[in-house]
Amino acid sequence: MNRLTMTTAMLGLLAAGLAPSMQADDSNKETRITINQPLQIQDVLLAPGQHVLKLMRPGVVSIYNADGTRPEGLILGWSAYRTDAGDKKLIIVSQSQGNQPASLKYWFYPGDNFGLEFQVEKPASAIGRMVKPKGAGQTADPADGASSTRD
Repeated sequence: MNRLTMTTAMLGLLAAGLAPSMQADDSNKETRITINQPLQIQDVLLAPGQHVLKLMRPGVVSIYNADGTRPEGLILGWSAYRTDAGDKKLIIVSQSQGNQPASLKYWFYPGDNFGLEFQVEKPASAIGRMVKPKGAGQTADPADGASSTRD
């Protein structure tokens, strides 16, 4: 009987230790954004519509289309800190100036004090790269909506 009790206790501890790894994993900090004007994130210019941001590894963010099936860009950021880690996501965008689009400056996930800061680079219109969201049922041709030019 003592052996059965000990085995049951060990299995209970093992199950309790593994339970957190079986829960939903939000380590990728998936964030859905909807924008009504172009938004520049480093060298990627997002067209108005829905997009998904996912943390691939510390400091590396991948941008996807609305349903998360097609990558639209990969960007690098560095660590940023906020004192009030509210329960809502916080995205700080710079104001658009003239004919230049607004730029994403900071991204914080709900409840996190640490987030990412993004470098504001040369306007994507000068680089020649713009990502346009695809509607449902359209094909995802990587050449659609993108062109490449050299300065």
